[in-house]
Amino acid sequence: MLGQRSSHSGGERHIGNPGSRGAGVSKKTILFLHGFSSSGRSTKARYLGGKFRALPQVDYYAMDFSPTPTDFEYMTTTGRIDRLRQYVLDRNLGTVSIIGSSYGGLVALHYAHRFGGVEKMLLLAPGVRWLSGGLSLEELEEWKDTGALPVLHGAFKQEIPIRYDLQIDGLRYLKPVPPAAPTAIIHGQKDTTVPTKDSRAYATNYPDSIRLIEVDADHDLNGHLDLIWDTVQCFLLGS
Repeated sequence: MLGQRSSHSGGERHIGNPGSRGAGVSKKTILFLHGFSSSGRSTKARYLGGKFRALPQVDYYAMDFSPTPTDFEYMTTTGRIDRLRQYVLDRNLGTVSIIGSSYGGLVALHYAHRFGGVEKMLLLAPGVRWLSGGLSLEELEEWKDTGALPVLHGAFKQEIPIRYDLQIDGLRYLKPVPPAAPTAIIHGQKDTTVPTKDSRAYATNYPDSIRLIEVDADHDLNGHLDLIWDTVQCFLLGS
């Protein structure tokens, strides 16, 4: 997942009216968790935001894990999970459903496993375990020796040095955790960034909790936005 490219600007997005919460209006809260070097204004986040704008019964949040380059430089998986927890608490969101893209899928799985309060999850080409960025042993050793690895961040449009702390922390997430909520996974069969076989094995191990949808696509899935929205409607918003 290191070096994943995207073309968009950063920034958190919220669509809905949290003020109606608790006023007799039954609403669903959906959080979008972006990928490794992405942002809350990614192609998928903006597409979903446009769709949810027509649904007053939904509060939609696309949070931004790295609002500044420094946040990205010092990020860890545990740090993103903790940021998500604080985000939920600060907004008093209660029970949520999560759409997790790529690395955001890993964060979603561990957040739900650790804290609960998640109704359903839709994971898009997710990392179900820490993959060390797909780096070779030699590359990991070089990263360790230098202390930082330059990664192109799509939202900031610049290379940012990622601290080796990310890899040290990532070793805590080598094994997938059981899904803490009903989960749908959409994964491209041509994905060379996050292996499709990991999602297949994960779905096989938890057949009662996970539905896997494989598509003819690479990692970004941007050619299948209609399928993603159909799954949101049928699965996340369905009863």
